[in-house]
Amino acid sequence: MDYVPLLRPSRLPAWRSKADFFKPFRSDAGENITPLYNPSLVEHEHEEEDPDLAELNESLAVLVELFPDVQPEVFREMLLSISKESRLQVVTEQLLKKKANYVNGRLRPARRGEAAITQAQMRKSGDDGPLPAEDTFRGENYRKAVKQLLYLEFKNLSHSTIRGVMAEHNDSYTLSRPTLQQLSAKSWRFSLSSLWTKKSPLGASTDHAALHWHVDAPGSDPTPSVKRTGSAVLDRELHELFVEPFLLKKQQERLLADQNYANQLNEAQAEELGAVFDCECCYSSVPFEQIATCSDGSHFLCFDCILRTTTEAVYGQGWARSADLERVTIRCFAPDLKECSGSIPPDLVRRALNDDVWAAFQSRATSDTLSKSRLPLQRCPFCIYGEVDETPVARLRNPRQLGHHILHQSTLEVQASFLALFVLATFLTLPVLLLAAFFYLVTSLFPPAACTIQESWNRVHKRRRGLKFKCFNPSCRKTSCTRCLSQWRDPHACFETEKTSLRTAIEASATAAIKRTCPKCHLSFVKSSGCNKLVCNCGYTMCYICRSEISSKEGYTHFCQHFRPHGGRCSECERCDLYGDEDEGDAIRRAAERAEKAWKEKEGIEMGGGNEEATRAMVDALVGRKGKWWEDALDGAVDALVL
Repeated sequence: MDYVPLLRPSRLPAWRSKADFFKPFRSDAGENITPLYNPSLVEHEHEEEDPDLAELNESLAVLVELFPDVQPEVFREMLLSISKESRLQVVTEQLLKKKANYVNGRLRPARRGEAAITQAQMRKSGDDGPLPAEDTFRGENYRKAVKQLLYLEFKNLSHSTIRGVMAEHNDSYTLSRPTLQQLSAKSWRFSLSSLWTKKSPLGASTDHAALHWHVDAPGSDPTPSVKRTGSAVLDRELHELFVEPFLLKKQQERLLADQNYANQLNEAQAEELGAVFDCECCYSSVPFEQIATCSDGSHFLCFDCILRTTTEAVYGQGWARSADLERVTIRCFAPDLKECSGSIPPDLVRRALNDDVWAAFQSRATSDTLSKSRLPLQRCPFCIYGEVDETPVARLRNPRQLGHHILHQSTLEVQASFLALFVLATFLTLPVLLLAAFFYLVTSLFPPAACTIQESWNRVHKRRRGLKFKCFNPSCRKTSCTRCLSQWRDPHACFETEKTSLRTAIEASATAAIKRTCPKCHLSFVKSSGCNKLVCNCGYTMCYICRSEISSKEGYTHFCQHFRPHGGRCSECERCDLYGDEDEGDAIRRAAERAEKAWKEKEGIEMGGGNEEATRAMVDALVGRKGKWWEDALDGAVDALVL
């Protein structure tokens, strides 16, 4: 075999060091082809996780369960600042002793309900998981992939700005992208480029760097796929963020178009064959598949009329006239001289209604049925679920159980009373029997006495049952408090005022809007005074406005150097202001408005309104229940005697 001598690097021709003429040929050969992410093939694929990272996430999950009212950001900072040995125990001990010093106001706002979450978010955070994926510790592979992708997507922003935004949002791509889009829209490079180029609106995914659009069949619309970024977690996140909504929308549009075409074809064939029926309400001719008959079998009604009637009954004023609660369906509404007593079969009503109207009809019918049953109910405050709230029949304890309960669980007053009764029964048996007979006669012949004992047993039963109520509705499954009707969160405090909740939400949102995070050491801070050139403890220098890194060579030349006698924005350059803070005020106001709107949506239920029972329960929860002394003694005796 002949060997071809190669020139040394120093003797290479000048053209070889300046250009690569073989690059197009290598591209055609497929060296630059990026494989696409396929969720069906990587269903069981997981990134190799650092053991230390897995331990950090496990510790973080434990801390979130122990302190659900604290933001996960606090736990991340504390876990990273402590050595590996026993850091979970050390952080827990520090929070128990000096929680206010470490939290520093970073609390999760209290809320009555939870906003609806998407299926993608449920898969990331789990069904009842308290820790979303955005709040966990990120692996090095994920952080590098996110950084490179954001570099490609926001080329008009400096790399230091992108790193600063990533540090503020825990390196999450989903959370960092909206902030970078806002900064990109304000950039002068974006303004100049938009003058002569037609760019897609911010947020559009048609020209996204991580998406590849391909046509599956000739004449079909292009479909997006995610290019592999080197991180399976980021690939899955991009697929759920861009591809899944697009595919779901296309599927819904295709199903709707197919259904409309099938209905048109069916109607045309029915008219051609004369197999149509006239609706006795709107007098339109429809095929057999779009007609329903009442239970009397004498009236024909089309599905469109059934849908309009049910919608008016659920959302309008026709519920009492149209709803048939005994059969959970709609009464016959055909115009006739004699009112029809029939109803439309429930299966035909279900076919005529869409999912939203059918669910609303079922919910209202169930709620009205439970209300008319006049049974004592314990209702879920977030859905229509309810359980019969009946106190079980009292069963007396046997002597052994009675003695054990009195010795270990009763109060001192109850123990003294039973001790005196036992001594009395030892020496004076006849008076004790007479006392028991008198008690039996009073409760049998004097109803108020029996009612008093029954009320005492009701109080004891509710105290034993506790305040936590679990909803078993498959679409809800929330745990609530039976006293304040709010969602249960350990540690639970009844009737945390809405003003405190709103203030906490606004303060947390405003702090997050003006907070900056060092991309080098991940230290969060807020500027209270001074100029916009910030120097972190680690030595990293950044601009407070644009978040970009300020090198030692650039220094204060990063900021505007022009003299402005009347203040305001500079008309000669687009540099950042050294002492400007007008953007900070706007950011705080926008964040406060968003927090207030989100709080109102989450609260859902307005307090007050003259509800005396709710007001009394609130007062009892805050200051304690004020009862008479004999009621407490009677409750103690009933608690000891009844099993």
